[in-house]
Amino acid sequence: MFGTFFSDLQAKIAREVWSNEASDSALKRAFIVAARIMWVVGRDLAAGQASLRAMSLVYTTLLSIVPVLALTFAILKAFGIEDQIETLMQEFLAPMGTQGEEITARVLQFVQQVNISVLGSVGLVFLVYTLISVIQKIQSAFNDIWHVASTRSLARQMAAYVSVGLLGPLVLFLAIGVIATTVSSFLLDTVGSFAPLRSVMTELNRLAPYGFMMLAFAFLYLVVPNTRVKISAAVIGGAIAGIMWVGTGWAFATFVVTSARYAAIYSAFASLVLFMIWLYAAWLILLVGCSVTYYFQNRDHLSPESGIIRLTLDQVKRLSLIMLTIIHRSFLTGDTPWTSERLSQRLGIPPQTVEKIGEPLLHAGLVAWAGDGPRLVPTKPADMTKVGEVFRTVIHTDRVGSASPETLGTDFAVDGLLDAIKTAEEKALDDRSINDLIKMDPSSS
Repeated sequence: MFGTFFSDLQAKIAREVWSNEASDSALKRAFIVAARIMWVVGRDLAAGQASLRAMSLVYTTLLSIVPVLALTFAILKAFGIEDQIETLMQEFLAPMGTQGEEITARVLQFVQQVNISVLGSVGLVFLVYTLISVIQKIQSAFNDIWHVASTRSLARQMAAYVSVGLLGPLVLFLAIGVIATTVSSFLLDTVGSFAPLRSVMTELNRLAPYGFMMLAFAFLYLVVPNTRVKISAAVIGGAIAGIMWVGTGWAFATFVVTSARYAAIYSAFASLVLFMIWLYAAWLILLVGCSVTYYFQNRDHLSPESGIIRLTLDQVKRLSLIMLTIIHRSFLTGDTPWTSERLSQRLGIPPQTVEKIGEPLLHAGLVAWAGDGPRLVPTKPADMTKVGEVFRTVIHTDRVGSASPETLGTDFAVDGLLDAIKTAEEKALDDRSINDLIKMDPSSS
């Protein structure tokens, strides 16, 4: 009975969320988009991939926390603001209460004992490698969420590592210190005796850390994925992650206060267990915010079953031909070459899907990336780019990892029909090329 009720309720909610057409009301459209993003993010969480990534990052964090903090501590010490690292750790572990303070003290004790000046070149290389491996783990998780298969160039990777791993903490601590000093000075010197304004500024000062947390999330969502992320999407994802951080911190603090049984069960390991649980929650929040960023940027292509729409083989073949035709047409007419973003709008699919379709065409030598953007250009003349070659490239890519035909069952009648269909298709294509498709465009005559 209850199963039928919940099944009917889920079906009704799905119809309301996914069956609504475009509305004239901006508020209703925003509500529908938010509901759809919540649906696909919830579906991903239920699938368990985000949970597995979060647990992997917890393991990485436990192994690397002391080396990473030691390197960060050394950078901050050079600027005379090393004390800020203790403040940040206390803020991060605040939901754990007194146990968080104990963990902060222990970790900082280890960190301060790591003297980088006496480690030598090998020890310094190990510290830097540990920091880079953590960033690579985060980048890999973000790229999986964004379905990005290609890797950055070495120069872009180093720029990301420096900005996120070295300059990021420095800018964060400096910004927090400067803002806090400015606000305090303003409160004392300007609004000293004006109570209403002083109370407003005090409240803003109290909320400032949450604002910086949202900006930090948004910064990671903007620069870490190996794809172009819109600022608006990164800000939305950062805001959602920041709100989740505050709510989860409050819930976890309540849990810690009411879970005295953990100390009795785990004894001396209670702090470690709670620390791991909080780390898991923190990484999960970071990954959920990244998912929100991804789905918000691709909100026009959401699907209740797969998150983002998927294409059939026939659709990939059709879009591959359209892509090559318009790329060659622009090349012949001297128009601006096509970027992933322009092709996305033209084909009605996300930019990541454009890159997936273009990848086998790149490997087959039919197109290449060139210039800034970058932009897709043809590598062969249009009359030498055969339609049959395009279809064979797409079909071969779709068959990668598939079962061998020799291991599958056969039937004389079925095999004969399929062979006849294949022969008819090859005859229809004959020697047709992309140039023939361009000539069929009325505007080209």
